[in-house]
Amino acid sequence: MFTAARFVIAAVTALTLAAVPIYPGATYDAAASKEASAGHPNYPYKVYVTPDSYEKVVAFYRSKGAQQSMPVSVGNTEHQKMAMFSTSDSTIAINWPADIKDKSGKVVARTGTRIAIGS
Repeated sequence: MFTAARFVIAAVTALTLAAVPIYPGATYDAAASKEASAGHPNYPYKVYVTPDSYEKVVAFYRSKGAQQSMPVSVGNTEHQKMAMFSTSDSTIAINWPADIKDKSGKVVARTGTRIAIGS
């Protein structure tokens, strides 16, 4: 019993200290990352986009142990949504809608979800 409890504590600690996971299937947006980091040179951001729903992305980060630092309901409407999460060493900002681009950089949809991870 004691060994099992120690294992659970170690697993939770490892999850807390682990790097922030990238949402599965999200693609890196170099231009948005550069823009997001410009105002924060000591706190760079990596920005990713996914065609998946805002709700699915929020649920993913909750399931990974990220703590919500701003209520989902603040400022959320049928036209725009935002949530902020914190981990031990990072901040995660989730916004909807976001532009989805093809490989050439052409915007093909404006209904994606944007994930900005600052470390």
